[in-house]
Amino acid sequence: MKPRLIALLTLCVLLFSLPVLAQEPGERILGLGCWGEDVFWCQRKLMDLGLMSQATGRFGPETEAAVKKFQELHGLPVDGLVGPLTFQALNSIQSVQYYTVQSGDSLYTIARRFGTTMEELVNLNNLTNTTLQIGQKLLVPAGGQPLAYVVKPGDNLYTIAQRFGVTVDAIAKLNNLKNPSLILPGQELMIPTPNTF
Repeated sequence: MKPRLIALLTLCVLLFSLPVLAQEPGERILGLGCWGEDVFWCQRKLMDLGLMSQATGRFGPETEAAVKKFQELHGLPVDGLVGPLTFQALNSIQSVQYYTVQSGDSLYTIARRFGTTMEELVNLNNLTNTTLQIGQKLLVPAGGQPLAYVVKPGDNLYTIAQRFGVTVDAIAKLNNLKNPSLILPGQELMIPTPNTF
């Protein structure tokens, strides 16, 4: 009798789980305990933003914390649930990367560098003030083309690589640098687009 009961319960669990797995992103509200393709999709978006380390398809405490951080950054109600507003905000984010504000940067120069508009940067980062702080991290669109960067006094390949989220080796290869430790202020470098973000 017990093996039959276990088999019946297993069948019921499987039958009730199948529709959940097949749901498209945005069809239900996601929270702790949810799992499926829609959870995996949300986790991938949060990973692209650097808010999560892995996508498992299961909505656990790490996912809830990442959702809350995302909601806070985008001026949404911070409840840790992926409802219609949070889903819409996640869905609107295309491929992005982080950029660290440097001395002399403005929204205008950053927008030009990344092929976007000042308005897009304001919206993407939920900025209420257009005054930037040195060291501030901004989300910027990630394009497929390398970026041009003019070396500033005090720069080295390591700090430039960190600023753009790429490796020293990737910059050296793209620019055909024989001696990566020898770069000069005013020199223009092409910066590869990171694979993630």
